Amino acid sequence: MKNPSKKYLFFLSFLEGGSVMACELIGAKLLAPFFGTSLYVWAAALALTLGGLTIGYFLGGRFSKTYAGSYSFLYWVLICAGLLLVVMPFTSEMIMNQTINLSLEMGAIFSLLIFMLPPLVFMGMVSPIIINLLTEDVKSAGNSAGNVYAISTLGGILATFIMGFYIIPNFGLEMPAVVIGFLLTLFPLISLFINKNKNAAVVIILLAGFAFLSLKPSEQFNEEYKVLYQSEGILGQVKVVDHPSYDITSDHRDGRALIVNNTLQTYVGLENDLQYSIWSWANYFPTAASIFPKGSKVLLLGLGGGTLVKQLDRLGFETDVVEIDKRIWEVSVDYFNLDPSTNVIIDDARHHVRITDKKYDIVIFDTFLSEAVPEHLVTIEGFEDTKKILNPGGMIMINFYGYVKGELGTAARSVYKTLEKSGFKTDILATPGNEATRNLIFLASEIEKDFSKTNYNEQNFEKINDLYDHFIDPRTMNLNNAKILSDKKPQLAKLYTKAAREWKKNYNKYYRKYFVIKD
Repeated sequence: MKNPSKKYLFFLSFLEGGSVMACELIGAKLLAPFFGTSLYVWAAALALTLGGLTIGYFLGGRFSKTYAGSYSFLYWVLICAGLLLVVMPFTSEMIMNQTINLSLEMGAIFSLLIFMLPPLVFMGMVSPIIINLLTEDVKSAGNSAGNVYAISTLGGILATFIMGFYIIPNFGLEMPAVVIGFLLTLFPLISLFINKNKNAAVVIILLAGFAFLSLKPSEQFNEEYKVLYQSEGILGQVKVVDHPSYDITSDHRDGRALIVNNTLQTYVGLENDLQYSIWSWANYFPTAASIFPKGSKVLLLGLGGGTLVKQLDRLGFETDVVEIDKRIWEVSVDYFNLDPSTNVIIDDARHHVRITDKKYDIVIFDTFLSEAVPEHLVTIEGFEDTKKILNPGGMIMINFYGYVKGELGTAARSVYKTLEKSGFKTDILATPGNEATRNLIFLASEIEKDFSKTNYNEQNFEKINDLYDHFIDPRTMNLNNAKILSDKKPQLAKLYTKAAREWKKNYNKYYRKYFVIKD
């Protein structure tokens, strides 16, 4: 076999390094619809990436002795890595359907062990094998190793930026995995052909099979589930779907849903130009805000499908919106009839709060989504930052999960305790329903508010005459184990782990129950 040049080996090292980071990012994002995008998911992805590479380094070192000087062995290792990367998006869903009933942590770990670890093991083998092929004597070993790992790491850096900022947001997960896997396979395959390796034909057959697999839909839905939009990006998987409101309204009204990682973010009726929410709890937010006069200035952190913006518009408020994911803004305009002139700033909420020079009468935190807790917003330092942009008598409103009792309610009690520590007089409004299905709305101001003068009425729902009927008496809450949340010690995600698990499990069951076609 004709020996390739050093530049070619360095190119393969660069390609392998980029593939490692692409595999990690794609693997973590594949988990999102089933297990979310919490710290636990990313910790599992990072740990198993390092674990796969560690095993690969060890095996690569061992095999480089057994197959010393064998370029064909290197090519076959790269081909195996590429094939496993190609098939990863199509095996992952089958695997996660089996692990979905595990906890968030264990479900993510076991899933990644099966579909992400194997390609990473083969990728990890590449660097030791290339180093062995490049090393001519002991004196050059360090230089060869340094060059290979530097070039591989450079490939990983570039791939991380390109995948995270452009490829995944624009092309999703399946196509990039297939393309990168094919590239990882293509060059070694060409080298084998040049050297007349007869087994290369087997790879072509396998690639053809995987290409066919990539064209086959991995999951089929009932005809009631009409997907209008789907993409992958910074928040994970985003879909817009028209479907009946099973388990939400008694008449199973048709609605349009914004779904992020298999969790309903916005749900509006298809009638009346998509202006009104199907959820009854959505009526409570604008009702509480209605104690402020027309023309009040509002900063809304988190856009969703824009339902709350429309409600604030009906109250005559002037609203600025901060949304971290540009896709959400585009979707809310294209599919939920949000006024395109709405002032939407694409930024992280805490970052914008710290840099804006505007003052507001109300700041609304509507950024929580199932297992994903942006805990940097609700720390004592975060509330101090928010206080600086409030007008005198201004109010903070925080949309939160409905659990307030026992271990599942520790997170909500900690938010309450942190608000109180920050100097806010805080009320907790609980929307109707049990703790698992309701929302909590924290209403915090340095001045005690009178909520007896609310004036708002949402179409299709009864007007809320006495908001105080839905307030939780803080004296009934045990704050002994509640924490003061701080930037220096992030702990909200940990406090909410078990509750997040229940939310994610319930949403996955809901969609599989009504919309996925059973085999």
